[in-house]
Amino acid sequence: MKAIVTGATGFIGLALCRELLQNGYEVVAVTRMGTGKRDRLLDLQKKIGSVDKSLQVFEVPLEELSNLHTRYDLHADFFFHLAWNGSAGAAREDFDVQYGNIAFTANAIRTAKACGCKKVIGAGSQAEYGVVEGIAFEEKTVPSPFMMYGSTKLAACKMGTVLANQLQIGFVWPRIYSVYGVGENPGTLVNYVMNTLKRGGVPELSSCDNMWNFLYITDCARALRMLAENENIQGICHVASKDTRLLKEYVLEMRDLIAPCLKLGFGVKQTNPRRTFQLQPDVSKLDRIGFRAEVSFAEGIQMKAAEELCC
Repeated sequence: MKAIVTGATGFIGLALCRELLQNGYEVVAVTRMGTGKRDRLLDLQKKIGSVDKSLQVFEVPLEELSNLHTRYDLHADFFFHLAWNGSAGAAREDFDVQYGNIAFTANAIRTAKACGCKKVIGAGSQAEYGVVEGIAFEEKTVPSPFMMYGSTKLAACKMGTVLANQLQIGFVWPRIYSVYGVGENPGTLVNYVMNTLKRGGVPELSSCDNMWNFLYITDCARALRMLAENENIQGICHVASKDTRLLKEYVLEMRDLIAPCLKLGFGVKQTNPRRTFQLQPDVSKLDRIGFRAEVSFAEGIQMKAAEELCC
């Protein structure tokens, strides 16, 4: 089996490349020009001990993604399009940055078709829903995003679905919830709480009374591979765990694992309830294809802590 992965040096992209290589895939990793993170992929190949031809790395701007097939004469089974401009920080609300991602998604679908892929697997987000009171269902819950980022993800999903139907290629849109683990971006809640506690400080937090769902990075990568391989899966699918609970409970568990004697600053920060996510995904669709999260939240935090001690 052979897969093309864009955004291959990102948090999820790198984990997905590892998952695919470990399961016997040939992987074509597509990265941004001059990313400076190419070594991550080369180090990954050395750790896995895969043969030279099992991983190819191409530096291609998103704007030139449609030329990928003609430039390299590629053929593959699956196309994972994870690359996305403006996935963090202020760029999430930048119209022009976000708007361009719709065309990039279309180019990925066209390129996948030209490469003979059976299916395109995108990278949606729970941010497409906005604030949902209660359980979110793929086929029933009406999205109402409040961020430019979530709005563009939703547009890419809808337009990508229509384009894939026109081109007669499979299309899966995983709505990915809160993924954490070794290698995640520095500005996440998990990293902030862990690092503050390790310094002996008091994390300044909201009340954390909103529902949340965490999924460890290796479980996320495995779910994406399974969505590609299952012939019956099309359309939107939540990628999340069955462990949904108050965010406060997750934070308390982190504290108890890292520095049980320290306090937590719940309620120090004020939040707008109209812009506070409530993550309660229905995961029955993922469950039906046999996916089970293998790493508990406590195990994931312990692995993060152990990895950081080694570095």
